[in-house]
Amino acid sequence: MTTIDSTRTLVHVDPTSIVLDTNVRADARLDKAFLASIRDHGVMQPVVGYRDDDGAVHVLQGQRRTLAAVETQRETIPVYLADTPDEAGRIITQMIENDQRTGFTDAERADGYEQLSLLGLSASQIAKRTHSRKESVEQGLAARKSQTARDHLASGLTIEQAAVLAEFDDDEEAIDSLVQSAQRGGFEHTASRLRQRREAARAVAAEVDRLTAEGITVLDETPWDYYYDGRGAAAPLRALDADEEQHTTCPGHAVIVTATWAGEAQTQEVCTDWKANGHKNHEAAAGSSGPLNEDEKAERRRVIEGNKEWRAATDVRRDWLRTFTQRKSAPKDAAATLARLLAQAPSRVHDGMNDRKGITTDLMGEGWRTSAPASSARASVYALTIALAGIEVIYADVQTWRNMTDTDLDYLAVLVAWGYTPCDLEQGLLDARTEQ
Repeated sequence: MTTIDSTRTLVHVDPTSIVLDTNVRADARLDKAFLASIRDHGVMQPVVGYRDDDGAVHVLQGQRRTLAAVETQRETIPVYLADTPDEAGRIITQMIENDQRTGFTDAERADGYEQLSLLGLSASQIAKRTHSRKESVEQGLAARKSQTARDHLASGLTIEQAAVLAEFDDDEEAIDSLVQSAQRGGFEHTASRLRQRREAARAVAAEVDRLTAEGITVLDETPWDYYYDGRGAAAPLRALDADEEQHTTCPGHAVIVTATWAGEAQTQEVCTDWKANGHKNHEAAAGSSGPLNEDEKAERRRVIEGNKEWRAATDVRRDWLRTFTQRKSAPKDAAATLARLLAQAPSRVHDGMNDRKGITTDLMGEGWRTSAPASSARASVYALTIALAGIEVIYADVQTWRNMTDTDLDYLAVLVAWGYTPCDLEQGLLDARTEQ
């Protein structure tokens, strides 16, 4: 027995007698090369353990080395004996030690967070003691509560992705979309769109319930043929010569509940058969008749779906830009990009400087006007972000994707070159320009 310092003692112990407590690492990964090294050279780096009240040695750090020593039939291995830890301390030690050696999988890390949570540690305490981000701990704990998320964690999804799966645990279609996007790319865009769709659906459902309880007829879907050219039977009440209060007694009185771009419910009154009920449609186009044909319906569906995808992409792009603003230095071509924006799109840069629609503040924080960085590297990021915020003002319009200018496309291409992952719609716009 050799004393190493005042707190640890080095002993040599039969590895088969060592107690292996439940370890946060699910797979010890005893590959052939590692086993060959232990077989030929023994355990060169001592294991760290402790003795219990009965004198048995338990492993704190080095489960993998201990298992390899047993597998290769080593007679003894060196063990540093440390103070007996509490259960939380043991788990935390294993997590940190495994991270520093062959690395944890996200599934193992989430399992470690869960074990610590069950011992009564809060997310903040777990984050502090394991040197993790609190958000990552919270995501890991959320993922462990969902069997679907746990299964996909084990198959390779990250903690962040698994936590999103847990959000949609009761939506099989959403889960399928998320798993597919994790495999092909664009996971954040899919998650953003699903969240927007869910919130919009909740708002619409609540409004439908309220109107139905009042005895008002609510149409299940928007009639494709009610638009302002007067085609088909249905028409919005604002296009008719009908008083809003009087129309409540009309046999064709109904409402349509849809979601706004912000995900709030909006109600529109319609007459399901304006001609039969004796109304005049002052927005009907001369000579128009009959419902929309299939091509026209398909185009309107394309526009609606494109608008939804653009709104979802805007959320993801803004998140990416908020992270971009924290960079210590700008990309190499940042100066050239800023110069091009100043020369070719000064009104856009002006929008960023004036914080139009509050987008500059959204990206840079409330004190951005009085917190210009002193270093030239950070100042370049600061100036560039102001200009990019101005472009985002135009991008806030849901119709932007249908009317992309060269400046808009240049901006998007620059973000992609700097690491932003575009959604399918954005990538399609870039591809279309390349093919021209």
